[in-house]
Amino acid sequence: MHTRFDAQRRHALKRVVGAAGALAAGVGLVGVRAAAAQTEQMTASGSGVNVKQMPAAEGDGTVAMRESFSFDSHYAQCIVEDNSDAFAMDTHDMGRVVIAEHAFFMAMYSNEMGLVSIKRMADGKRVAKLAGQLGCATEAGAGDITVGSRDASEPAFFEIEAVDGGHGGAPAGDSFAFTVYFDKAQAPVNYAIFGPTATFTGQMVTGEVTIDTPTTLPLIG
Repeated sequence: MHTRFDAQRRHALKRVVGAAGALAAGVGLVGVRAAAAQTEQMTASGSGVNVKQMPAAEGDGTVAMRESFSFDSHYAQCIVEDNSDAFAMDTHDMGRVVIAEHAFFMAMYSNEMGLVSIKRMADGKRVAKLAGQLGCATEAGAGDITVGSRDASEPAFFEIEAVDGGHGGAPAGDSFAFTVYFDKAQAPVNYAIFGPTATFTGQMVTGEVTIDTPTTLPLIG
C-alpha cells in the first residue's frame, strides 16, 4: 500500500540523488552574475550553537534554549541536550504547554543527504542548501506527563540553509537554519509537538560556517 509519505519520500530521494550527483561532479559557486562568472568548486561545513528565545513559563519574558548543530556535505545533526529553565510552548496538537526544567530533549541525526546548491549573494555572503532524510527523537515533560522518548526516533525530511559571511562566525554574518518536515503517520510524536514544518534556528553564539574551496590531501598507507 502506497502512502502520501511514500510519494514524498520518492520525490525527496530523487532530489537528494540529484544533489549527490551534482556533488560528485563538483558543486559550483553560482554568483549573482553567474553568466559572466567562472565556476569555482566549493564545499560547505560548520558547527556551533544557536540560542533560541522561548516564552517563559510565567510572565511575558523569555528563556534561552541552546541548540547545538554540526554539518558537512555528508552528515548533519541538531541537538537540544537539556533545558535549564522551564518554558512555555505552543504545540501543534496539544495547545500551549509548560515544559518543566530539565525535561526537554531533541536529537536529529541525518541518515541520507546531499549538497543541493551553493550561491553567492549580492552582499558577498555564501549560502549553501542541503537536503535529506533524518531520524528525530524528542522527549518533553509537562507536569506528570511525558511525551516521546529519547530513544524512539521518527523519520522526517529536512532542508538546511547555512550562511557563511566570512571568517569570524556570527559577527561576520554566519547563520544556520534546519527546517524539518514531519508526516503525521510516520512521525506522530514530533508532528503533535512541532506540526508539519518546523525550523530550528536562533542567534548563533559560537561556531563557524565555512563555504569555500575544499582542502585535500593524498591518502597515505
